[in-house]
Amino acid sequence: MVAFIQMDDGSLWTARLEKDGGFEPLKVEESAPQADIKAEYIRQHRMPVASGEYSGITHVKDDVYALVHDKSTGGGIHLFNIPIDNAGVVGTIQAKEVPGNAGKAGGKDNEDIVYVPSSNTLYVSAEADQSVREYTVEGEPTGRALEVPEDLKAIQPNAGFEALAYDADRGFFWAATEKSLKEEGLHNRIIRLQRFSGTDPDARYLYMMGQPLATDEQIASAQAYVHGLSAMTVLEDGRLIMLEREVLVPGGSIIEKALGAFTLSTLYVVDPLNDKGGILEKKIVTRIVTSALNLANYEGMCLGPKLSGGRQALLLIADSQNGQGGLTGEYLQIMAIK
Repeated sequence: MVAFIQMDDGSLWTARLEKDGGFEPLKVEESAPQADIKAEYIRQHRMPVASGEYSGITHVKDDVYALVHDKSTGGGIHLFNIPIDNAGVVGTIQAKEVPGNAGKAGGKDNEDIVYVPSSNTLYVSAEADQSVREYTVEGEPTGRALEVPEDLKAIQPNAGFEALAYDADRGFFWAATEKSLKEEGLHNRIIRLQRFSGTDPDARYLYMMGQPLATDEQIASAQAYVHGLSAMTVLEDGRLIMLEREVLVPGGSIIEKALGAFTLSTLYVVDPLNDKGGILEKKIVTRIVTSALNLANYEGMCLGPKLSGGRQALLLIADSQNGQGGLTGEYLQIMAIK
């Protein structure tokens, strides 16, 4: 069994119950400084929808959000009505699959989605062919796509463009792979963050992932394990919030899986427009830990409505991997940042 304690100073401690009944506490070191952004947890909301694999979310207008399902056909686009009041309380959620998915060939492992107000279209990133394609809000492909540099297509298996963001004020797309490229070798925590001006690539930055929490032994014996950059979103000032997430489901019986499974999602902020260093300086915003009864693999993130007190809603969507036999669910995390 894994236990987590987050202290008032922001430090995270974890402990695992050993076979002899003892606990060995371990402090999770964090070299990143604290950000000036304050994050407030509001609620983890279990959505009343069928189990699926929702990997990305973007705000379209009013209460309408577009989500991408990485196993759906076509662009994998689904429209959700998610009413959120000024306290961050979620009302009745309704979902529908857009007609443009119907009759289309299998999806391309679609992982993230952004809305472009000026064209009223959606862009979807896909890992299978390392593409970012444009769709109408009804899910029909327009034929347009971002011009992805060839060197960024040398991805590790199932570790392509997981994170996509759009800066409507400046006309920038941002795309990043979940893990390092094949060629990185020993620098396997370095991720290439690509900026596009319109559809053309125009700048690139280096982002370094944090050290994983799980040990090599735990990873080798796990039924499922993933550690990577899963989402990002743009703030009004052009900074990016980055979501790093680590998920471990141990092998063994269903009881051992339930007691030993955990997710650690860490939010950082980076300022690539004003950062002159070789590797982007990142500052920690907050951590989200889930385990056992509320296991949530957060893969998508976007800004929501303005809340009371000058706060901004931040939405995180979990990929349940079709529920994992009841181990997890279709969770929506509502946070407030300021």
